Amino acid sequence: MSGKNFLKYVFTCLIWLFLIYIQTAGAGWYVVSVDGTGGDVGWFTSIATDNNNNPHMSYWDITNADLKYAYYADGWNVQTVDSVGNVGGSTSIVLDSSGNPHISYYDATNADLKYAHYDGSWHIETVDSAGQVGTDISLALDSSDNPHISYYDMTNDDLKYAYYDGTWHIEAVDTAENVGWDTAIALDNSGSPCIAYEDFTYRKLKYASYDGGWNLQTLDSVGAGGGYISLDLDSSNNPHICYLTSPGVALKYASYDGSWQIEPIDSTVGAGSFASFHLDSNDHPHVSYCDIHNDDLKYAFNDGSWHIETVDSAGDVGWHTAIAVDGNNTPHICYYDYTNRNLKYATVDSDDDATPDFSDSCPSSITGPTIMVGDCDTGISNEPRGEGCTMNDKINNCLDAGRLRGLLCALRLSSQWQGQGLISGRERWALMRCVLRR
Repeated sequence: MSGKNFLKYVFTCLIWLFLIYIQTAGAGWYVVSVDGTGGDVGWFTSIATDNNNNPHMSYWDITNADLKYAYYADGWNVQTVDSVGNVGGSTSIVLDSSGNPHISYYDATNADLKYAHYDGSWHIETVDSAGQVGTDISLALDSSDNPHISYYDMTNDDLKYAYYDGTWHIEAVDTAENVGWDTAIALDNSGSPCIAYEDFTYRKLKYASYDGGWNLQTLDSVGAGGGYISLDLDSSNNPHICYLTSPGVALKYASYDGSWQIEPIDSTVGAGSFASFHLDSNDHPHVSYCDIHNDDLKYAFNDGSWHIETVDSAGDVGWHTAIAVDGNNTPHICYYDYTNRNLKYATVDSDDDATPDFSDSCPSSITGPTIMVGDCDTGISNEPRGEGCTMNDKINNCLDAGRLRGLLCALRLSSQWQGQGLISGRERWALMRCVLRR
């Protein structure tokens, strides 16, 4: 390659990188109310995404004291899972290998830990009823889709752990003073549990891991009013923990790579309540949380440094947040809108066309006023064509197939639009002239 051609190649690559950057750096947010049926709903949220990147959420219906479940499949679907007594506090949801939901939650009527899973119908059972148990719940599934649950025993002030392998096994993990608040569980590559939690007596962040026996560590002080602990393991099996120290101090992040490293995420006064966190496929952390000083939902992401933005500021929002990251590394957040007393959901809408990226066939849509083919302006109004796409997107999708196939595709598409009355015969030929010039 000559020096001149090499410089041209480098310049072209830089242009493409810039175009990619401007398409992603200013990504907007899609925000919607999922369940606002006139009651008070949306506390104790939890969220997971399926293989199609669709969100699934569990939460508490305060008005009816029920456990509810919402998921997206060509629209939002909402159902009540359990309505026997006051149930649905402290929910945690995970999807199994078939995409079916599993939910652990608190039965306040009986002060029990309960578990529900779906395989065409809902199956509900009580896991632990020994005393007052089952708040501060976290759920994980192993490679056989068996549930593992961490939770707080209020009677004995202990951290407890339950798992199922054909029968339920229950044990106390930490019994020193008052421990087991704000639990978060993850399973390592061998299926062994790791649990992050709060020692309420001494206001400490603690971490327990199992390797034939339980190993307990104290990591940091959280102070009065701290907590909101989340845990995830990276691709090297190392733990990462997000948590709040006393309000007005910091939302913090602890990660292990042979030794523990602790850093602040957001030290703004009032930031960090109801925090939730998840790692993406590149081991980058995504965090949702409430700024209680400004009553906003906020989002933080780290790709070498922390980036923070406000997602929703309409009213008093951002309570009970939960975050998941899908297969495209896109964040999905569910949360409670205190002003309107309903469940809300937010995710990325890169092209601000009111269609979320996970269901958008054209997430970087071309929204100019007229259809452009390269630098050729057809003069045809660029109308939306559904699924987040415009007419310009559809033509470009044709042309991406190659010169001959692209030409044939554009001929068929323009004929279809003419038949539907979207364009005139003259406009069709204006479009095809631009296609042929390309």
